[in-house]
Amino acid sequence: MTPKSCFTILHVSILAATLLTLEVSCIDECHVQIKVRRYTEYKALLGEELKIDCPVTFCDDTPPEIYWDKLQQTYVPVNISRGSRFKSEWKTIKPLEGVSVLIIQNFVRNDSGVYWCGSSSSLGHKIKVSVNGDVELITYQSTTSEPRRPETEDAFWPFVSRVVGLVVFVVIVIAMFLTSHSLSKGVRCGRGSKDTPADPNNQPSHQALSMDHIYDSVQ
Repeated sequence: MTPKSCFTILHVSILAATLLTLEVSCIDECHVQIKVRRYTEYKALLGEELKIDCPVTFCDDTPPEIYWDKLQQTYVPVNISRGSRFKSEWKTIKPLEGVSVLIIQNFVRNDSGVYWCGSSSSLGHKIKVSVNGDVELITYQSTTSEPRRPETEDAFWPFVSRVVGLVVFVVIVIAMFLTSHSLSKGVRCGRGSKDTPADPNNQPSHQALSMDHIYDSVQ
């Protein structure tokens, strides 16, 4: 392997590693985002139907799975099932953007509280729901536990492993280049010593041998 080819392999490897890193970064940046505005609040009428919107943007053609929690000393999942007064539906606004709607039928006073929508990779802001005409919604406590935030470590450690793999790959390529460069240099030195012409002073003199031979014949 010549130094020129080694340089080519090195450049191609570094370029591939850079492109792969950029691709990984773009993939990691593309995730579901919950677009609930801060301080969102709904006023409901007793016995009426209330719809709570959770705007969502996503990265592929499949709408993400959105869950709803409600504050009841701790945040617990909203019972969205057949026979329940709580329903959920999805509305597509435009490509890669939609709204998850929580529907509360026959609203009662106990339905007041704080709701939260989220996905596996994003979490929205609190949504306050109260009965229309009530002065105070709820007394918040700083010790109240919030819904579980998406685990950033789940996306962080795979990214670290990919980066480490790329670094190891580049190091191996550089080591191969240095080794091949050293070997090619040694081969050139070996060929130079082999092809070097011998010292003329060390060659036997054919003229001297011929004169001695003639002299012996004459005697």
